[in-house]
Amino acid sequence: MPVSAPEPLNKTHDVSNFACGKPALDHWLRTRALSNQEKGFTVVMVVHDSGRVAGYCGLAPTAVVPTVLPRSIKTGQPPNPVPCLLLGQLATDLDWMGHGIGTGLLRHALVRCVQGAQLVGGRALMVNAIDSEVASFWRRRGFLPSKDDPLILFRSIADIAASVMAAGIEPCGSNH
Repeated sequence: MPVSAPEPLNKTHDVSNFACGKPALDHWLRTRALSNQEKGFTVVMVVHDSGRVAGYCGLAPTAVVPTVLPRSIKTGQPPNPVPCLLLGQLATDLDWMGHGIGTGLLRHALVRCVQGAQLVGGRALMVNAIDSEVASFWRRRGFLPSKDDPLILFRSIADIAASVMAAGIEPCGSNH
């Protein structure tokens, strides 16, 4: 059976056996994701197979001091703090690796970030890589490390919007 389209995490989703190879991401999904979403801290989107979560991502608003931003993103005289979006988590269950789950969730998250920034603003998408291997993953996707920490990376919303449009995805007015 193919996995579902991305949808918000809810109590009916089975997260009990989720394992992506990064224990901190597994633990967060099992113990914090639903509570954080219910409290309005983050939106957790999942794809599932008959309720069993195959992958997830978490998005939230955030703000950062301008000095941590890469120069190409900090241009001009930005406000302090700079409004950004945070892709806090992105993980695929090991049983589903190689099936495009992570790629699809990332594409979905990038489109949502462009939509969100069009609605309320936001200069960049920020990711907190859990380790250097994950930081390399993000750098390969156009993210630049912060000035202070190589595990905190940014990509401008304008750059994301351009890549989304180049891929033929229309972020305006989409409900996906």
